[in-house]
Amino acid sequence: MATPDNVRIGFVGAGTLGRGLALALDGVGCNVVAVSSRTRASAEWVAERIDGCLALDTAQDVADACDLVFITTPDGAIADVAASVNWRAGQGVAHCCGAASIELLDAASGAGAAVGAMHPFQTFAALSDPAEAARRLSGVTFAVSATGWLEDYLPSLAERLDGRAITIPDELRPLYHASAVLACGYVGALLDVAIGLWTRMGFTEEDGVRAITPLTRATIEAIAAAGPVNAVTGPAVRGDADTIAAHLALLSEHAPELVALYRELTLASIPLARAKGVGEAELAALMSLVQR
Repeated sequence: MATPDNVRIGFVGAGTLGRGLALALDGVGCNVVAVSSRTRASAEWVAERIDGCLALDTAQDVADACDLVFITTPDGAIADVAASVNWRAGQGVAHCCGAASIELLDAASGAGAAVGAMHPFQTFAALSDPAEAARRLSGVTFAVSATGWLEDYLPSLAERLDGRAITIPDELRPLYHASAVLACGYVGALLDVAIGLWTRMGFTEEDGVRAITPLTRATIEAIAAAGPVNAVTGPAVRGDADTIAAHLALLSEHAPELVALYRELTLASIPLARAKGVGEAELAALMSLVQR
């Protein structure tokens, strides 16, 4: 059986995720031996930091040198890279795209390779040091689907990284990815909206970020510790229609474009309010405010 120690691993694509995953796997004892990238300097960056790893010129060069190749290019290039390589039967090929299935690797599977997807449920935005991506991969959830020997091997890599591997049916991967977008990208958009209210009150964006960051961090920590029902606060989950009405009145005056968003978020909070024991009369009052 293939083990993380004896499989020769390579990367095609040395962006933030490719560099981070290569360093993370090397850090837990995996045998990362080759990397190529559209930008030669990115491949050399990885090779300089991993003993025995070579910066190679092409995806084919990496495939020839490795037992398992991670294609960590931009998502739109994965299928083209897979189709450009002469894969060996029994070789492993994987991508790290969250929304797409292993069908992106049909060219490799058609050549007899084992194929897989291993997507980390994590963000790599705003990293000043690319090596930080490796640290962010520790302890996260990986959505894994695979064929052949990768069915066991990819989950073993997640475990090596102190993470957990979960299986998402291919037809549900877009739903899984939507969860990531809601929890990350759209949370970022929502915080930008909240910070924007600080600027409308006469403060700077920096003031808003400084005020909101500790609150957001404490909210996430509370949810992690106690779950959303016990952690979420605010007028909607208290059934406080008077405060909701006051918010809507001021938003209508100062930020009318946010009224619809505030109403939808209030509606989304109704199940939490009900779970916290808010009575149906109070919930009806809330809904009458936001469904107008």
